[in-house]
Amino acid sequence: MIEFIEEGHLYLKDGIIIPSVSEILHFIFPDKYKGIDRQILNKKAEYGSKIHESIEMLEENIKVMNLEEAIYVTIQSQQLKSISVFSLKQYIRLKEKNKIQVLEQEQIINYKDDYAGRFDMITRVNEEFCLCDIKTTAVLDKEYLSWQLSFYELAHMTMYGTVRFEKLYAIWLPKKGYGELVEIERKSINELLKVLKEFKESRKEVTE
Repeated sequence: MIEFIEEGHLYLKDGIIIPSVSEILHFIFPDKYKGIDRQILNKKAEYGSKIHESIEMLEENIKVMNLEEAIYVTIQSQQLKSISVFSLKQYIRLKEKNKIQVLEQEQIINYKDDYAGRFDMITRVNEEFCLCDIKTTAVLDKEYLSWQLSFYELAHMTMYGTVRFEKLYAIWLPKKGYGELVEIERKSINELLKVLKEFKESRKEVTE
């Protein structure tokens, strides 16, 4: 059983910290946020978290009320400002256009205690079984997402003995733009295991 500690973004198993997918991504992309002011990064992260929480709440509300009521309750509960409401409505537009049916949200995954993470959504998209991640960045980094979603998929396959998802997607909701559903190419299992081995070796070097 994996325990997630929100403060510090830590994953624990039997009191032992397990590396996160985010740490592996930082290993792959060490300069991704280099030179960007910390306050700017924090504001972007806060906005992204608010949109994620709003979509999660909307999907839960849809289970017990009609869409119009669900939207209203979500907006009021989350105290959304107009720009966040716009992003939420872009999500609804994409959901209706692509027949997105959310099956699971915010599930923690663990790959052989080598890493853990928490994906946004397992969905049906136009009747296909898919893994989706919500992004609110101004520019969509497909290469970053390819590694992120592929590591999630590998862990999910290993935990549940399932086959690959039919497709991987980004639900892209830029703060000042129209939303898009963007298919993301996956990395091969060999690529993932190679990077994971390099990451583990780098951690050993630090502790020795």
